[in-house]
Amino acid sequence: MAIDYLQALNIGSGLNTGDIIDALVEAERAPQASQITKHEEQRTVEISSLGEVKQGFETLQTSLASYTGITGLQTNQSGNSLDIEITDASAASEFSNSIEISALAAGQTLVFGSFDSETASVGSGSLAFSFGTWNGDGSFTANGDRSDETVALDSDNDTLAGLRNAINNSDIGVTASILKTDDDNYALVLQAREGVAHAMQITATEDADNSGLANFDYTAVDTSIQKVAASDAAFTLDGIDISRETNEVADLVNGVTLTLKATTSSAETIGASFDTTLASATMSLIVDEMNSLMADLSTLLARGSNGEAGGPLAGDALVRSLQRQMQAMSSTAIIGFQDESVYMADYGVETNRDGSLSFNVDTFQTAFEANPDGFAAITNSRITSSSNMVTPSVAGTHPEAGIYAFNLAADSSATLDGEAMTRDGSAYTITDSDVGGLKLTLVGSGSDASIYVGKSILETLDDFSTNVLRINSELDQKIERYEDDVATYQDDMSALDERIADLRARYAVQFGAMESAVNSLKNTEAAIDSMMEAWKASLNN
Repeated sequence: MAIDYLQALNIGSGLNTGDIIDALVEAERAPQASQITKHEEQRTVEISSLGEVKQGFETLQTSLASYTGITGLQTNQSGNSLDIEITDASAASEFSNSIEISALAAGQTLVFGSFDSETASVGSGSLAFSFGTWNGDGSFTANGDRSDETVALDSDNDTLAGLRNAINNSDIGVTASILKTDDDNYALVLQAREGVAHAMQITATEDADNSGLANFDYTAVDTSIQKVAASDAAFTLDGIDISRETNEVADLVNGVTLTLKATTSSAETIGASFDTTLASATMSLIVDEMNSLMADLSTLLARGSNGEAGGPLAGDALVRSLQRQMQAMSSTAIIGFQDESVYMADYGVETNRDGSLSFNVDTFQTAFEANPDGFAAITNSRITSSSNMVTPSVAGTHPEAGIYAFNLAADSSATLDGEAMTRDGSAYTITDSDVGGLKLTLVGSGSDASIYVGKSILETLDDFSTNVLRINSELDQKIERYEDDVATYQDDMSALDERIADLRARYAVQFGAMESAVNSLKNTEAAIDSMMEAWKASLNN
């Protein structure tokens, strides 16, 4: 119900001054508080939305990492005597070979038994380990690539368990364990690394007052102690005899590791070939991940039309720039993989009018079957050479993507795109160049070559996301500025409340004075009324 305060003032002391002050104060505070609250709420929503942008790039980066290196190359084999793993997708390619395994690599195993517990005393002193080959005549030939190692044992750890721990802690390439053979018999088991040239020769030196270590002396072949002799792996690949120290063979097929598990009774076939279905599924998932982020950005940036509300970041120049850069990825030339640039469109990725991407499976399959190697431009950064007599690698900062001409002169000097390279034996490096950090190693006499430095679209997206998410990035700085704005609006609201409190106090004083004056006038009125009544009474007498 509205109150006519001016009329109310005429009634004097019956006035509700509290309601009047509340109304006047609220009329002063409401529009200012509403404006501050509106700005604070807007900034709070924008901060939350910028956080969604960061989360979107974090999700994209995490998701795409799982597709890195998937080129569609799949391993295959006819048996199960070994495992095949593509360990370097940038080097691996299609292959098919026949393999027969005649022997597996083994590490020498020595067992020293007849101890009644893990805490049985073994004496103190030292064990000197030499590594090499036990020959058929019982002699020992040291491995020139390995140095002798000594394990010391003092009176504080002169137990079987103490010796085990001392050997393992020394990190000499020997694994020690304790085997309980029955209730009252424990043995120390020593296992060397795989390979015939890594067998152990052990020389014990005892402390005179605490003997026992001589029980672990192994300076001649003893089949009662040696349970497994050291051996190399032996196999044939396409009929060629090959041996390796370990069962894990990583230097036979480029980019592929073979792990031998069992000998074979006949030849098995191993290989790798490109799988169109796998590659197509990978491309489809990459497009989905990119579309998911771009859809989120579009929603946040929507300007609103036909009565619909705009997005919380409508008109935000920074986020709009990030969106444009994301959209440009699909049409960016990817260089350094082949003589011609590769585009996502080559592999079925099309850009729609709204900026989203679509994936044409038929286009992809046709392109992939014609040129599966080119798909590496999407998923797998690499550095390759047009000549197998020049091996490229990274020896510093990663070089810029591109194609570089390596020219080898008769005097063994060399240039890369006309820039002189530094030679160290068969290796060539270069500094102060786009390819600074690139190392080229000659195989044999070497040759001229084109060096392809390719940066995949996934790595480009990863770098882009990393830059967006880095500490103190433009996005971080904007969030910090908006958080400062929120703090300022909160300060403004506090300052407004203080001003309103002062205004309320002034109104209270003013209305108090008014009420006092009104009361004084009423008292005067009462006195005059009394006087008039007395005067009229006197006239009647």
